[in-house]
Amino acid sequence: MSVHQLDSTATGNQEQQQGGLILLCFTIQIDPISASATRAGLLSLLALLVIGLCIVALPGLISDEDKAAEPTQTSSTATTTDAADLPNVPPTTLLATARISAEGIVLDGLVSTEGQRDALVDAARRRVGPALVEDHLAVATGLTSSEGRDNGVVALQSFITGVPDGVTIAATTSVDQLSVVGEATDAAAAAGVERALTTAIAGSPGMMSTNTVEVPPPPPPTEEELRAAAQDELTNLNMLLAAEVLYATSSNEPTDQFKALLDRVPDLLTRHPSITVEIVGHTDDRGSEGGNQKLSDQRAQAAVDYLVVSGVDPSRLSSRGAGESEPIATNSTRDGRAANRRVELLAR
Repeated sequence: MSVHQLDSTATGNQEQQQGGLILLCFTIQIDPISASATRAGLLSLLALLVIGLCIVALPGLISDEDKAAEPTQTSSTATTTDAADLPNVPPTTLLATARISAEGIVLDGLVSTEGQRDALVDAARRRVGPALVEDHLAVATGLTSSEGRDNGVVALQSFITGVPDGVTIAATTSVDQLSVVGEATDAAAAAGVERALTTAIAGSPGMMSTNTVEVPPPPPPTEEELRAAAQDELTNLNMLLAAEVLYATSSNEPTDQFKALLDRVPDLLTRHPSITVEIVGHTDDRGSEGGNQKLSDQRAQAAVDYLVVSGVDPSRLSSRGAGESEPIATNSTRDGRAANRRVELLAR
C-alpha cells in the first residue's frame, strides 16, 4: 500500500480520523521506501490529522464551557414565617393571646422574636406550672419595627403573672392595646382581673386596655335550695306558734293568736312559688292514742281551712295529724306536755 493511497483514505472519511492515525503508523513501518521518496506527502498528511483532531475535540471543549456558564440551581427550606406572607396579617401587627382558665394557660398568636416567645412561656409556667401550659406561639419575621412590640409582650407577661384564680378569659396584646374578655366566677375575681390589667398597663408606657370580663348571674337555685330557704322562714314561724295557745280547750277552732300567725303564710307562699306547705298537728299522750290521732287530724285541717278561706290556693296546702307519735319533750310534766301539743308548718 502506498502513502498516496493512505492519504486519500484519510481525507475521504473524517469520521474515522483516529483510526486513520493508527493505520498510518502501521503503513510507515511496512513501507519505509515510499515514505522517504515523498516527504511532502507525509507533511500534508500530518497537517490533515491535526485538523481532524481539533474537529473531534472542539465540540467537547465548547460543551464544557457552556456547562460552566449555566447558573447553578439551589434549594432553600425556610424555618421562619414572614409576616407579609401570612393571610390578613398586616406587617405591623403583633397578636399574642393567653387563654387562662382552671385547666391551664394556652398561648397562641404571633410574636416578633424568640425572646418574646420565651418571656410569655416562662410567665405562664410560673403562673400554673409547666404541665398546664400549651405553647402555640409563632415567631413572625418581616415585622417593620420592634418599637412598641416589646411593650405589648411585657404587658401580657405582667398580666399573666398577676391574674387571679376563678377566671375563664382571653388576654390579647397588639402593639398598643391589651384586651381582656371572658368571665369571672365572682366579683372578687373580677376585681383581681382589673388590678392585674392596671398593673400591666402601668408598666408598659403607651399601652391602652379594654376589660370586658363579666360576672355571670348565679345559676337558678335547686329545688332543695328553694325548700330550705322557705323552711328557714317557717321554722321562725313555728317558734312563735310554740309560744301561743293555738286552740281553745276541747276545741278545734284556732285562737285569734294562732290566726294572726297563720296570716303570714300567704305572703310566704307568694315569695316561694315552687313550694307547698304541710300543716302537721301534734298532741300529748293524755287520752287514748286513737282519740289523739283524730284530734290532731282535725286541728291540722282546721288550720288549712282557715288559710283557704283567706284566699290561699288549696293545691299548695296539705294537713297531717301525727297524734302523740312525735313528741319533742317529756309527757311527764305539764311543761313537757304543753310543748308536745303543737302545730308545725313544713316546706314541701
